[in-house]
Amino acid sequence: MKRKTIAASLLLLMTAFALGLTGCASDSQTSGETELYFNGHQVTLTEDGAIDLDLLSVENGITVTASKGGSETITVNGTELEESLLLDITAITRDETVEIEITGGDSAGTYTVNLMPFAFGDYTTTGESQTAGDFYLSTYDEEVNYIFKLDNSGNLIFYKETGDNALDFRKVYNSDGEVRYTYLQYLENSFCGISGINPGCVVVMDEDYNVIDELYYQTSDGEERMIDPHGFIYLDDGHYILTSYEDVVVEDIPEDLMADDNSAYLAVLYVQEVQDGEVLWEFCSQDYEEFLYATTEVTWSESNDACYDYMHFNSMYIDNDDNLLISCRNINSILKVSRETGELIWILGGEEDQFGLTEDQLFSKQHSIIVTADGSYMIFNNANDQVLAGSAASSSIVRFTVDEDAMEVTSYEQYETGFYSNYMGAIRELDSEAGIYLWSVGGSYTGAIPDYSMVEYSETEGILFTFRFDEGYCRLYCANKCE
Repeated sequence: MKRKTIAASLLLLMTAFALGLTGCASDSQTSGETELYFNGHQVTLTEDGAIDLDLLSVENGITVTASKGGSETITVNGTELEESLLLDITAITRDETVEIEITGGDSAGTYTVNLMPFAFGDYTTTGESQTAGDFYLSTYDEEVNYIFKLDNSGNLIFYKETGDNALDFRKVYNSDGEVRYTYLQYLENSFCGISGINPGCVVVMDEDYNVIDELYYQTSDGEERMIDPHGFIYLDDGHYILTSYEDVVVEDIPEDLMADDNSAYLAVLYVQEVQDGEVLWEFCSQDYEEFLYATTEVTWSESNDACYDYMHFNSMYIDNDDNLLISCRNINSILKVSRETGELIWILGGEEDQFGLTEDQLFSKQHSIIVTADGSYMIFNNANDQVLAGSAASSSIVRFTVDEDAMEVTSYEQYETGFYSNYMGAIRELDSEAGIYLWSVGGSYTGAIPDYSMVEYSETEGILFTFRFDEGYCRLYCANKCE
């Protein structure tokens, strides 16, 4: 008995000693990776210690948090990170960095976070914006592309890397008043070999820039098809209007067009409104023969040799009567479509114009249609035909008031932009009472560089604020100002 008691005591002593060593090791060593977060978005730690972020917002400073792999120590700009640390940084600049030091653990080391990524190009602004909200912009055709925000002084306050082109970035609200951010995202490089049509999807983000939805076109057989990312209207969560194309050999082309075998291989435009998964109505360009006469892009004698983009949708806007306005570049026209039936109501401009536009009022290759507070239509008129004919030197902003009962134009104004933009460009009304507008200039096939990529313009004071990319193509698909 005595020897058994001694043996049991020795076993207990050895077990306690082992447990003591284990506890001691837990206090002095760490294992596992450290995860670091800026405003809830994870920062990828690199082997060389130099870090470029793919998303950053400084609208409310930068809150730094971490998930530790063990008991390592983390300091941020010399201050130890405990639960969280708020950095009072309200503008993203090229020369400001955040220094991170991690002591202990698998992620031990010193890291430098560049607040402005190396791939984000430099830009120049002039003046001070006089309207509420922030500017919502995106790069175009760069090696690395971004959506981003500027404040009224031109400070960069948010960016997100998108890879391929992302268009029409903006802030919206759902029916519950919650913030949503939306943009159109390219997903492939071309559509049936046609330049200018690049399929993609709509990306919807919450107020913290987390992606919560990706939207695609719903086909009649219940499948999803990629959209045409030139324009999109958000109405509410699950309620939206978007467009797509289908490449189709259209039969029975009118004989007087002298099409190859009386048929044509065309990119047919579709527009639909969807609410909670139900397609409310759909518009199809193939239903309207007049578009075949209006198009400027089809070589009818070779109409089956390639797929022709005979419509080229590039913008839409809801009119004051709740119907839909659609801009189609390759027929030089604005269409009005019923939001009850999807049927065509009228055509403004182009060969099939129904409003009796005079030669001086005609627009061409336009990009962007909006309805102003007084009910006028404003269009970014690229003016390709007019410049080619020598009747215009640059693209312009044109403004129409129309009488839809009499089907006539009742007023017309034109503003020269001073730059000939062969493609892209947009117009927005920022302050109807003060007469302040925002336009983005677009691009040039010749490679000409504009003095600015975007301008805030006052009818009484002239140019108030400008933005331009310093490098690359300097093109801007469209700019938005959102509160």
